[in-house]
Amino acid sequence: MAKLSDDQQRALAGLLGLGNQSARKSHYPELTARLDELEAERNRYIRLNDELEQRVAARTDELLEANHNLQQQIAQREQVEQDLRDARDAAQAANRSKDKYLAAASHDLLQPLNAARLLIATLRERQLPSVEQVLVERTHQALEGAEDLLTDLLDISRLDQAAVKPDVALYRLDELFAPLVSEFQSVAQAAGLNLRVHTGCYAINTDLRLLTRILRNFLSNACRYTDEGCILLGARKRGNGLRLEVWDTGRGIAADRLQAIFLEFNQLDVGRAADRKGVGLGLAIVERIADILGYPIAVRSWPGRGSMFSIEVPLSDEMPLPISQLPVQPTTGNPLPGRRLLVIDNEVSILESMRALLGQWGCEVVTATDQAGALLALEGRAPELILADYHLDHGVVGCQVVRHLREHFEQKIPAVIITADRTDQCRRALRRLDAPLLNKPVKPGKLRAVLSQMLG
Repeated sequence: MAKLSDDQQRALAGLLGLGNQSARKSHYPELTARLDELEAERNRYIRLNDELEQRVAARTDELLEANHNLQQQIAQREQVEQDLRDARDAAQAANRSKDKYLAAASHDLLQPLNAARLLIATLRERQLPSVEQVLVERTHQALEGAEDLLTDLLDISRLDQAAVKPDVALYRLDELFAPLVSEFQSVAQAAGLNLRVHTGCYAINTDLRLLTRILRNFLSNACRYTDEGCILLGARKRGNGLRLEVWDTGRGIAADRLQAIFLEFNQLDVGRAADRKGVGLGLAIVERIADILGYPIAVRSWPGRGSMFSIEVPLSDEMPLPISQLPVQPTTGNPLPGRRLLVIDNEVSILESMRALLGQWGCEVVTATDQAGALLALEGRAPELILADYHLDHGVVGCQVVRHLREHFEQKIPAVIITADRTDQCRRALRRLDAPLLNKPVKPGKLRAVLSQMLG
């Protein structure tokens, strides 16, 4: 490094205030004060740094503690969620087990109940002494109540587990109304009521089975709770929809209680057990089915004058070809006497009951428990109609037997399948067979209407 000249050294000393002794002395207090300030500033920064480090350390400890607590909460939440999943799985398993048990138990209960209903129906149509007639009628009412209870419990169970899926197709309105009128005409007459029908040339997109269930509940309630007068089943166009209505001249419902009628196990104005009809599940089932279909339901009532229940369904611009069904009004004459019917069921008691009832209607009845027995009993002559149980022994179903008999006799023999199985699988099989379905316990009036329709 080059050595500074004397002038440069003096200039530098002047800048630093060290030019001479007197000058150095005059700058010492200022320099000392400045150094004290710098030292104080350095100490302040040290304190701030220490405080910051303490705060960082404290905050770090807090975060570690919070993280530890959060991990514990996450672990606890995961355990709770796992416990909930285990409880849900256990509940679902228990529910499936309950549904299987209910279906199996109901099927086993419906079998003897079906035989009993058929026998009671046979007795009801006979001329009996008044005392015996009263006993038969009371037995009929008791069996009907048991049947309604089992049917409603099965339906509400399937609806609650979302096992029912709509099968929407195009139908004519008369295709919907005709079987209902045929079924409820005799029910209304037995109650001293007049059933009237107002229909029109309409077509609807719907699930025929589910919509029929709703209207059947409406008509059943109208017949039950109307003491005198008439019941009207009709249709009224509303924009792009069709409102199907059931009117009655019954006792009516107070306005503040209209919503309560759709609750489970609810029956209005029933003071004594003897006055109860069913268990109050009918309209709860209606509401669930309407939700599945997406159709609005409505009720209007005038206490002491009657009620109107309705459901609105979508109209279709397309009109299918007329169906080969009975007209809306019941037909005259009796097509059953002399007709040769084959009844197939693996329950001997049901065969005997069907033989008694159909024989009383004038039919020639051939019975069998399986396919081989049917061919043997028919003696080479084809029946005019087959009544077959769906579930037979050894895993055989009635549809298979009907197909075999049709192939054997080389003709499409009309068939009706009778079963306690209410699954969609069963209904799909029957759709391929082109055979109507009757659920056990069979209502004699409905059985007679179906047979008359198919043989008439």
